[in-house]
Amino acid sequence: MISHAIMSSWILVACSSLSFDALKSKRILVVGGSGRVGGSVTTQLVQHDAIVTVGGTSSESFRKTRERWPKLFPNYTEALQQVQFAELNREDPESVVNVLRTSEYDLVVHTAGPLQGKVGQNGVLEACLEASVPYLDVCDDYCTARAAKTKLHGTAVSNNVPCILSTGCWPGVSSLMAKRLVAATLE
Repeated sequence: MISHAIMSSWILVACSSLSFDALKSKRILVVGGSGRVGGSVTTQLVQHDAIVTVGGTSSESFRKTRERWPKLFPNYTEALQQVQFAELNREDPESVVNVLRTSEYDLVVHTAGPLQGKVGQNGVLEACLEASVPYLDVCDDYCTARAAKTKLHGTAVSNNVPCILSTGCWPGVSSLMAKRLVAATLE
C-alpha cells in the first residue's frame, strides 16, 4: 500500500493495481503542459482518455503547442482539441488553489521546474496539499526534493494527500518522447 505522504522516486513503491485504464475520465491538471516534457505528459494522458487541463502563465504558448499537436498526433486531434488552458502562477499557492477549486481534479502533474533549487516554496505542491489533490512532479533535483519532502511530509500525512516528488525526466518522462518518435518512424 502506498503511504499517503510525500515520497521521492528513489523509494521503490510496488503497486500492481495501477494501469492506464485508471486514467480514463480522470481530471488532470498538467502544470507546464505547453513545454516539451509537459506536452509529452499531456498527449500521453489524452491518449488514455484522461480529461486534461494545461496550467501555465502564457495562453499564447498553449495556443502554439495546441496547434502543433495535430501534426504530431493526427489520430488524437479531436481529443487534444478538448484540452483546456488555465492561467496560474506556479509560485503562488493561492493562484493554483483558485484553479484547483474551479474543477474537481483527480491529480496534478507538475512539469514546469517544480523546485528549481528552492526549498522555500513550491506553490503547486502547497496548493495541492491545501486543496487535497494528489501531486506528482518531474523534478530532477534530489537534494531540493528531499528538503521539500522533509518540510511538507507532516502536512501531506495530516491532509491525507498522496504526493510523489522527483519522478525525474530521465528516463521517465523522456521515454514518452522516445516512444512517440519510434511510433512516428513506423507510421
